[in-house]
Amino acid sequence: MRYLVYLNIAYKRGIRDPEGETIQREIFERRGVSIEVRAGKCLVLTIEASSPEEAREKALKLAWDMRLGNPNVHMVEVVRVEYV
Repeated sequence: MRYLVYLNIAYKRGIRDPEGETIQREIFERRGVSIEVRAGKCLVLTIEASSPEEAREKALKLAWDMRLGNPNVHMVEVVRVEYV
């Protein structure tokens, strides 16, 4: 079976996020909206697996093995898994 696994890769809390700060300052604050913005990447992986749980585990393992994020500063989380 094939699954789409949506990964979010973003800076951990407490780590400066220059892209999020720029979006916050240049888009929201200029319009008088005071909110915190954190930016990240969303990757969608198509994975062969026997269950959604296995697809989730494979995606996370691949993300860390392939160094899609730096474990010292990034968090990698599965946002969604869907059957294709």
